[in-house]
Amino acid sequence: MNGMGFGEQGQQSSQDCSIHICTICRAPIRISYFVGIFFVYELVNIGKQGGSNDDILWQVLRACCNEAVLLLTILCHEFGHGNMARYLGGEISHILLWVFGGICFSTRPRNDSADNTKLLRNDLLIVAAGPSTHFVQAPAWALILWLLFFIITSQGGDTGYDSPWEAVQAAINPLGGYYNPWRSTMGEWTLLAWSVVQSAIQLNVALFIFNVFFPMYPADGAKLMVTSLMFFCGVTPRKASMVLICTSVPCGLLMIAWAVWGLIKAGPSGILGSLMGWMGVMSLMEAWRIWKLRKARQLNTHPLFEVAKSWRRTERDRFGVVHRINQSDFDDDEPLTGAAAGATSVLCLEAATATSRRGAPVAAAATS
Repeated sequence: MNGMGFGEQGQQSSQDCSIHICTICRAPIRISYFVGIFFVYELVNIGKQGGSNDDILWQVLRACCNEAVLLLTILCHEFGHGNMARYLGGEISHILLWVFGGICFSTRPRNDSADNTKLLRNDLLIVAAGPSTHFVQAPAWALILWLLFFIITSQGGDTGYDSPWEAVQAAINPLGGYYNPWRSTMGEWTLLAWSVVQSAIQLNVALFIFNVFFPMYPADGAKLMVTSLMFFCGVTPRKASMVLICTSVPCGLLMIAWAVWGLIKAGPSGILGSLMGWMGVMSLMEAWRIWKLRKARQLNTHPLFEVAKSWRRTERDRFGVVHRINQSDFDDDEPLTGAAAGATSVLCLEAATATSRRGAPVAAAATS
């Protein structure tokens, strides 16, 4: 997810609970302490399962490889957001890798605030750029799996699939399992590579589906939905915010219920699954924050709804074109594109000196 519209949780975690690990392409990369804590917890659970030393070593190496693939996938996703922001004139502040995925903190292109249409378009492009990276990552891993298939079969090994395409199809299904051949048919290290590559394909498909089709804020799907409604359908920020709340709250409650059920069913070993519950709580907190801003008519202070307050509104009447500026701290009272057709000259004259209902001045200038 990109940092646009994200609340205090990500900001605080980025500042207080993370460490700088490297800089890639002029972008500082930070990682949350909790990523390491939960990974160590996973390794401890592997040790508790028992088995021979070779079995434990194989499971530990697989967990390490899967963690590396996960962080690499998230990093590519976040660079999708950040590089699009750079392309549009912004810059990457830093990227945070944390237990809920990743956040790309980037600056907006200059002079975006002068044009609401351009601001919405840029926001939409930046948000969509992250999930789009999975269209590159998944085929790249599928190509590696394709090569592994021919290497294994050429050496007499058995993958359990009749063709490489069948193996790729099995890995693409994010809800289905895939066949892992016995070590005796291909060897421990070959099987490790095969398992990791299949998991990488399934991970990319699952992340794409979640980020695009699960409208729970602050996931990318909710941001895509809101910016699309405002940009393509002309929905006002106030209505779009209500749509966001009405989708995020049920999704957040669903994730919390799913996490609780997992803890009841799996016990302490299911604590990693409880992360979904925390993400649901985080979504509810963000939805409550947006609701309060909506009620106070200050949605414009939320980065996702900056267009709720227009920097410049262009209206036309029979006397010419009027450019109006909302100088208050509150959202616009009218839709971005709605100006009453038949406005009188009295309205134009009063707009130059009148104060808004909230007591803030509204500037206007008329041109023919």
